[in-house]
Amino acid sequence: MKRPPHTFDAWRLVRDRGVLEGTFAVAAGPRLAERVAADAGPVAWRIEGTTDGAGRPALAISIDGNVPVECQRCLGPLVLTVARRTVTLLAKSERDADALDADSDDEVLVADHPLDANELVEDELLLTLPFAPMHDEGRCGTGDG
Repeated sequence: MKRPPHTFDAWRLVRDRGVLEGTFAVAAGPRLAERVAADAGPVAWRIEGTTDGAGRPALAISIDGNVPVECQRCLGPLVLTVARRTVTLLAKSERDADALDADSDDEVLVADHPLDANELVEDELLLTLPFAPMHDEGRCGTGDG
């Protein structure tokens, strides 16, 4: 069976110290569509196989770009700059994930199957974008972010 084009083996990526890069169409993200402007363009992403400070297998997920949203105060356009890098520990099972989660402040991901890069990027964007984005105080209606 052929894997979809954005899936990868996280364990192999860590072992090989590999890097995946691409772009993600923000407005096409099924869980983001209602939170971003319809004309939202792509953000750049990078997923690196690495280890954390304790030598445990991890993915470093970076996202960079601008995401247009609607200000919840004035309902005008607002562009949020996203520059996020997250280290996510890898676990082989839910049991391992629970143990890692109790022992670390990093996010933990069960990687018992091929992972989808687009889903990881969308997850990170969901965690990054504010629930109720607003212009800074006094900036509504100015067109400035």
